[in-house]
Amino acid sequence: MIPEFCTFRAFDSDMLGRPVWYLDDPDKAVEAAHAARDADVGLLFHRGQAALGEALLDAGFRHVETLVTLEMDIPPVGSSHGSDCRLATVDDAVSVEAVARASFRSDRWHTDPSIPDDKADDFKGTWARNDVAGRADATLVTLTPDGSISGFVALLARGEALIIDLIAVAPAHQGRGLGRALIAAALAHGAGRYRRMNVGTQAANTASIRLYTAMGFAEASRAETWHWTPDG
Repeated sequence: MIPEFCTFRAFDSDMLGRPVWYLDDPDKAVEAAHAARDADVGLLFHRGQAALGEALLDAGFRHVETLVTLEMDIPPVGSSHGSDCRLATVDDAVSVEAVARASFRSDRWHTDPSIPDDKADDFKGTWARNDVAGRADATLVTLTPDGSISGFVALLARGEALIIDLIAVAPAHQGRGLGRALIAAALAHGAGRYRRMNVGTQAANTASIRLYTAMGFAEASRAETWHWTPDG
């Protein structure tokens, strides 16, 4: 049975192949870890402020990431997406999934040595496929000269904000300015519709933070993420 101070995460559980719980009340970290072990939970996690760290570490959790949220006002008038960038369709889902599987390495699933890389790839790949299939309000893709997909950005509309849910460029096409092109296309898509854009990335992903900052984003907040797994 799931304790009242934890929440079952269905998607995460499907991807990991074992139950995944979110710890809602960090004051219950010790009790949650005991309950998770008894229930054969594969991952128990919490995200919050750095001040919680000592208690969570004492309960057997480990720090896996610092999540940085950045934001900027969207210009009221944007340029077009460009000929090498377009809105994705459901027919692009498999290609977008392949880019996601190959591209993410600094997220909390990939950086946690207790989570197998193939499970972390499944997590990001399926998430991206679901975005194209309708979870995201829009997904934009960059194209190679032969028309294949080289990168994507999935966007969620939340009130006046447009959120970058996922963004990735295939490894073979990195270093060519496609990340900047995707962000610019996302801003163009949001121009006149949304007031601001938000994005989250890991503090360890310094290249992404430099790019966002260069494009006008500013840091809005930070949060720490801790994982507990049965093997410690």
